Amino acid sequence: MVSVVARIKKIRRAIVKKMPDPVYYPYRYFQIYGRVGNLAQPKRYSEKIFYRMRHPLPIFGMLADKVAVRDYIAEAVGEQYLVPAFFSCGQVTRETFDALPDTFVMKANHSAGQTRIVLDKKSEDLDALARIANGWLKSDFSIRQREKHYQQIPRKIIFEEALLGATGEPPDDYKFNVFNSGGTGDPFVFVQYVHDRFKDMTQDFYLADGSPAPFSFRGLKPSGKPLPQVHGLDEMMHISKKLAEPFGFLRVDCYYHAGRVYVGELTVTPGAGMYALSPPHWDEMLGDRFRWPETAGRGR
Repeated sequence: MVSVVARIKKIRRAIVKKMPDPVYYPYRYFQIYGRVGNLAQPKRYSEKIFYRMRHPLPIFGMLADKVAVRDYIAEAVGEQYLVPAFFSCGQVTRETFDALPDTFVMKANHSAGQTRIVLDKKSEDLDALARIANGWLKSDFSIRQREKHYQQIPRKIIFEEALLGATGEPPDDYKFNVFNSGGTGDPFVFVQYVHDRFKDMTQDFYLADGSPAPFSFRGLKPSGKPLPQVHGLDEMMHISKKLAEPFGFLRVDCYYHAGRVYVGELTVTPGAGMYALSPPHWDEMLGDRFRWPETAGRGR
């Protein structure tokens, strides 16, 4: 029975992989949300994310590029918010690690989730690390969920300083989801607080004033705890709004480490459209706050 089920899943994946775009995106949307989406004239938040996946603005590739986006962050809010980087390269060998300290973070610039925290390179198999990095470079992340803006990114591996606590744990994520409606009022912002992401990850949602949000993304495990009132919270809010200012929506991922605020990355299609809001009417409410049609960065 297991082998039959596995074969059916394999066949289904092969069929989905070969679907043309006009079939794939409606199929994928229906699979996640259980309804037909208006992907040509999107209104809901989820529909607009799917539209971005298929029809990205030229600037989206730069925003998702973990190397190139550093220039945008430095220009918009200042170099002090960049996680210190050692260098980036298009090929990794054993000798690449000679120029690095014992502790560092290795990540692919053209994808999500391809990250390795190295606590002590002397205890690592450096040839194996190089193979992992070069495997990332060979992977086309854009075909996984058809987030087409990843196609535009020249593939590199970037090595950054590891922002770690006393016991070697990475800092928590403060993901600022910023919606600009196009009016004269302040943007609508909610904070997605991610704790213990490499062990027993929890995610909680808060409004800009720190109160619990009346919604969340379906399937994520909450902690039920209040938003930590770190000293850099207002600063993170300020720079997130600044970075998101040209766009109808942008998610800005921030860290607070050793008394300083850092910007980790910028995201234009969170979860490749797989984040279904609960309760579902917030999909429409956030869509109303998401300026449309999009024009920022076109032609850049």
